[in-house]
Amino acid sequence: MLRRIVLITLLISSVCALHLEMHKEESIGNEFEESSGEIETEQLPGKCWACKWVIRKLKKQISKKTTLDYIKKKLGMVCDEIGFLKTLCRKLVNRYMDILVEELSTTDDTRTICANIGVCKK
Repeated sequence: MLRRIVLITLLISSVCALHLEMHKEESIGNEFEESSGEIETEQLPGKCWACKWVIRKLKKQISKKTTLDYIKKKLGMVCDEIGFLKTLCRKLVNRYMDILVEELSTTDDTRTICANIGVCKK
């Protein structure tokens, strides 16, 4: 019983912290720089973390001989395993699908790939 109370308290605290971070992001306001062609940097808290999680997960499943279609198929399924960030993950993957497929076929590390697509700071 005590475990459940502690778990629920932690869950509520996490949701409140996420809401606060989202509110801070809206207050600060990331501006989209169309002139330079850059993509918005981390609109939502957890976007960078979700990107790195997806890349790490897929890097373990692919090899140099993996086809682009296989990578695309795996990208479509990987978000089912992320838990409560599933919606954020799916939006991220759908938005950057082609770029992620291309980046996953390189030897770049996870941080570099997520920075290249613009969801993590460089």
